[in-house]
Amino acid sequence: MIERVWTVLPALWACLYRVPGSVISMNGGKQTKAIIGTIFAGSTLLAAAACGSTHTQSGAVKVAPAGGAVAGLMSPSGPPGGPGQEPGGMASLEKAVTAATKAVKGSTLLSLQSENHGKFWEVQLAGPGGTEQLLEVDASGNVVSEPRVKDTREEEKARVAAMVKDAKLGFRDAVEKIFSAVPQSKITHLSLDRYSDNLLVWDADVLAPDGTWYEIKVDAKDGSVTKNS
Repeated sequence: MIERVWTVLPALWACLYRVPGSVISMNGGKQTKAIIGTIFAGSTLLAAAACGSTHTQSGAVKVAPAGGAVAGLMSPSGPPGGPGQEPGGMASLEKAVTAATKAVKGSTLLSLQSENHGKFWEVQLAGPGGTEQLLEVDASGNVVSEPRVKDTREEEKARVAAMVKDAKLGFRDAVEKIFSAVPQSKITHLSLDRYSDNLLVWDADVLAPDGTWYEIKVDAKDGSVTKNS
């Protein structure tokens, strides 16, 4: 107790000098002796009350910042947003795809790639005739770059157009199946691909809540799911 009082005494002394009309600022030594006696008889709560400070678990006095706010404390309600609102969740994907397809009329999603820790999505679209276009969408669903036409040969355009035509399962249905396979997960990459054996799939990289990465393939024709970790 004595050690704690001597630790707090200088702070109390300085604090009382700053308070207009405090007994320390008055003439005479009786008031000073009375305060010092109160300190020794009481606890460091006197210093806390005088300076508006708070106590840590270790008992040390921590002076509160101006305005009464304690730096570093989070809101009891936690971070904003809800299920699916975080980058890689359903709402995040929906915003990105909706914004991109509005920017390029008549287009269909080919791929999504998370960039800069989920702050942006790189979106690849297939336009009429299989023309591919790229653009970036931020986490709020705002298009932040002009669509750029990808320079591809006619055979590649024909391949892309055929993939879009043959896919019976759209983007949203594929995402729902992915989240069913790995609940509460985040998608960092999603693309429509056709493999050499003519298998047409939605291919996704998925991060589970426990930190495990999965590669999910959803058959774009019959909706069957393959999961590999």
